[in-house]
Amino acid sequence: MNLKYTKAILYKTVSSDLSDIKNLKEYDIIAFYTPSGIKSLFQNFPDFVQDTTVIAAFGPATAVAVEEAGLRLDIKAPTPQCPSMTMAIEEFIKRYNKENKTK
Repeated sequence: MNLKYTKAILYKTVSSDLSDIKNLKEYDIIAFYTPSGIKSLFQNFPDFVQDTTVIAAFGPATAVAVEEAGLRLDIKAPTPQCPSMTMAIEEFIKRYNKENKTK
């Protein structure tokens, strides 16, 4: 069988323009859902330093990208206990509040 076809680009991942965000330190948690989100972070904020900012990643490839970028991965989803990012963040906050209540 000889089929004729044309290649088409169905989607193209590009970094978001985050120029309206002046200070990332205003955010306690930054959640990433794709490895390209990590790339976008450093394209928009090349001098980003994590410090106390909590980093969340959804999916194993995104978690690897976080760590390869030299960031600390604080929240990882999905897990058997937390199949959604919302649940993972909620569990992190509960654990954080419990740990800091005793200090």
